[in-house]
Amino acid sequence: MSDTQQLWNDYAACWSADPADRPAALGAVAVDEVAYRDPGTEVGSLTGLAAYMAGFAEAFPGHRFRIDEVLEHHDRSLARWTQLDGRGERASAGISTARHHEDGRLAEITGFFLPA
Repeated sequence: MSDTQQLWNDYAACWSADPADRPAALGAVAVDEVAYRDPGTEVGSLTGLAAYMAGFAEAFPGHRFRIDEVLEHHDRSLARWTQLDGRGERASAGISTARHHEDGRLAEITGFFLPA
C-alpha cells in the first residue's frame, strides 16, 4: 500500500472516529488550515472540518467510508470511495481530490458525490 493510499485510509477513518480522538487523528493527515469543500459545505480549518465530520457522524450513525482506489501524481491525489452503512452495505459513493502540503498531509480536499 502506498503512503498516499494509507493517508486516504486514515483520513476516511476520521469521519467515523470517536469524537475525542477525531482532532488528533485529523491533525495527523491534514494541515491546520485545510480547505475542505463538498456540495453541502466549505470550511477552511482543521477545527471546521472536525466539526463537519461530527455533524456527519450524528446524521449517519454507524456509517463509515472505504477508500476503493487512489491515484496520485506530483502533489495531487484522487480517491474513489464508498460510504457504508452500519451493516456494511453501500449507502453512497464519490470521488475526492486533494492537493498535498509539502509534508504530505492534505491541504485542500474537494469531495464529489456520484449519482445513485
